[in-house]
Amino acid sequence: FQAMKHRKGHKNLDVIHHGLVLISDGQGKGRPARLLLTKDLLSVQIPCDPNEEPTPLLPQEENPVRSVTIRRRKESGGLGISIKGGTENAQNMPIIISKIFPKMPADETGQLHVGDVIVEVNGEKVEGRSHDEVVEMLKGGDEVSIGVRSCQQIAPYLRSSLSLQNSSRAGSVLDKMYEPNTWKSAMKAQSSLSLYDTASMASLADPKSDRWKTITSVSLPMAYVTRYLWGTDTIRQNSFEVRAVDGTSTGIAHCEDATAMSEWLNHINHHIQALNSKSIKMSNKYLHQSEQISFIGWVNERIDELATDPNLRWFPRFLIIKGPDICLFESPPLNSEDLSKCLFLYKAYDCAVKQVPPDTRRLDKRDHIIWLETSGGPKEKHYLSFDAPNMTETFEQQYYKCIYASINAMQSRTFACSFEGRPSGLVFDIRQGISLYDIPTKSYAWQYRFRDLHASSDDGKVHVQFVFKDERALSQNRLEAKDIECDEAVAVAFTLHAFLMAKMFATDPNFLKNNPLL
Repeated sequence: FQAMKHRKGHKNLDVIHHGLVLISDGQGKGRPARLLLTKDLLSVQIPCDPNEEPTPLLPQEENPVRSVTIRRRKESGGLGISIKGGTENAQNMPIIISKIFPKMPADETGQLHVGDVIVEVNGEKVEGRSHDEVVEMLKGGDEVSIGVRSCQQIAPYLRSSLSLQNSSRAGSVLDKMYEPNTWKSAMKAQSSLSLYDTASMASLADPKSDRWKTITSVSLPMAYVTRYLWGTDTIRQNSFEVRAVDGTSTGIAHCEDATAMSEWLNHINHHIQALNSKSIKMSNKYLHQSEQISFIGWVNERIDELATDPNLRWFPRFLIIKGPDICLFESPPLNSEDLSKCLFLYKAYDCAVKQVPPDTRRLDKRDHIIWLETSGGPKEKHYLSFDAPNMTETFEQQYYKCIYASINAMQSRTFACSFEGRPSGLVFDIRQGISLYDIPTKSYAWQYRFRDLHASSDDGKVHVQFVFKDERALSQNRLEAKDIECDEAVAVAFTLHAFLMAKMFATDPNFLKNNPLL
């Protein structure tokens, strides 16, 4: 009966992909293990001794309400939890435990977790109540009984966002896997099951098999996947690693060949992106139209000046496009407050994104490279690498859409400048084109359509030149040059670039996709 229940549990996990791999810590030889991919989890399993009593798994769709009683301390009076959610302004969010304070009554129960959804307080349902109403319900009495339900999809977004480089969580699964007793049991099971026998291998690979036990599960929302040795441009052969937002790691998964590895990466990346898309849709319900999130995902940045080890030059960054802004974070923002704590924030129209082809322009062996150049100059220039080629394409498409939306929302932008020694305003207008406003006479000195622009150049400091096609020009080639001086020469160049992209995108959205900017 136990074995049947165990197999039923696996079936309810909705296994999408599974297979045998070797798991290592990147130092020694790999150990045999199995990866099990479900909709939002990647689990690492090891063979278990058939003589051991199998532990039945809880079917995923069964998520019962747990009743937890919290007793207040007279001296503090608080429960030691923070909550988010509630019904406000036609928004109906579940009440979620967002923080549990250590050594407080809620923490001491050992039964509550960040991400748990509160469904009732002292027997009263909280659905449809505001945040303040639920806070008041939790304040009453020396003892509070709350009904909670686990929510694996929400928990990763609320846990403390440790840096991916924090090895304490990343190493925990590997430490457990390399414990002598764990592997003595696994090797015994491996021997009795004839792991290297073809028929037994097929039996072990069966996702319904009860001959495995899970030693860790990595939550896939906003997870980080890489084939590179940490911090380097050295790629692992037929191997990869997955790390969750909270730092939990699969260890290094070594696949049989490139085909098997490619299948794993395609499946895992597909599900991470699907989960990230759901997260974007959920967030955008509560964001103003001008602040909608269009892209989230991991990227790696090469930063030579931060490298304490000359071989470790690459650092993970979490990239978000939100409204007209491009934001770089050290780790994913877990709430609206965290969104204001990014390392770098740039307006998309003050940036230029350029692909770096695989030639001498690349700084090392990493693939899928872009330069994110900004009007802040060389000190605010980012050399970025995506781990998956489709992520590069997705980012670029969302960047183009962001430019189009932000320019159409802005309509025009004016820069203070000087033309022929006179104080002026250089105006970019999505409908009228490029014009020069003469301040002393309060009139336009000249105006051209965007399609009249033949060329432009700048010195990166104060000088900008535009060359327009003009039938009125005295030159034989009918070109008219306009030289201006502006303290924001680079911003002028990037803004012109953005207006031209918006015009191209409006005419043919696929043009930039088929002709990437180099």
